[in-house]
Amino acid sequence: MIAADLRNADTRNADWIGADLRDTDLGDADLRGGIFLTQSQINAAKGNVNTKLPDHLNAPSHWV
Repeated sequence: MIAADLRNADTRNADWIGADLRDTDLGDADLRGGIFLTQSQINAAKGNVNTKLPDHLNAPSHWV
């Protein structure tokens, strides 16, 4: 999934195990409820203040 465009995607309940999210655009995406999503995957992706993350993950400081 490197550099994929997932803007505005509803990925709730997706299985993220092994997904490489480097430079993937998650702007305005809904990632809540996904399984096996890690902070390191989120840190490698692009996002914004409207990207919805599961409660156990934090938006990186480079997301604006």
